[in-house]
Amino acid sequence: MVQPMPIRAMFYKIGALQYISHLDLVRTMTRNITRAGIPAWYSQGFNPRLKLTFSLPLSIGTQSECEFFDIRLTEPMMLDEIKARINAALTDEMQITDVYQSERKFSEIAWAEYEIRMVADGLNGSVADSLGELYTNPLVVTKRSKSGDKEVDIAPFIDLRFCEYEDGGITLRALLSADSADYLNPEYLIKAADSKLGIKFEDPFEEYYTIMRREVYLSDKKTVFR
Repeated sequence: MVQPMPIRAMFYKIGALQYISHLDLVRTMTRNITRAGIPAWYSQGFNPRLKLTFSLPLSIGTQSECEFFDIRLTEPMMLDEIKARINAALTDEMQITDVYQSERKFSEIAWAEYEIRMVADGLNGSVADSLGELYTNPLVVTKRSKSGDKEVDIAPFIDLRFCEYEDGGITLRALLSADSADYLNPEYLIKAADSKLGIKFEDPFEEYYTIMRREVYLSDKKTVFR
């Protein structure tokens, strides 16, 4: 029996597709891999399932340029052909950017870099400075977990790199903890901006925020995960 060959794909998910759930993403990618005729490995038994493993699940409302999934091939296939076939079944808002072999485990991802853009009434350079102080000092929030709500200081899980007022809004970039034990959802930064500084997004036509995952790193915060 031929040993299935592990393959990793990197893809982006942007635009309207930021609003589909992780479960819908799994279903969509499973259907498209099957439709593309990729010789992927399925589980055995009465209800065979595609062996498809994703990296960090993306929260609804968050876009990303660096999502990953792993599959295994049951027979050889050119990596460029895998990319082309799957992309032909996807939309412009979700496309494979690379297909390659990797020995790194998803559990090695320790940090994720996000770019957050806030546009709301009353924002200015002074508010940007206040946000910078907020995210770099002790910041206690109510964090939900399977064991219930608890008060947590999330400051150790934030590495703020940039926070400036520009073009009528505030843009910030930060590395957030992404390991399984201390994963920090970027939405907590938005909630803290509201609860601590009163930054609200009440007018859907004029006030909004966007979140984009730009990159993921190993524990050194420098080595890009692949």
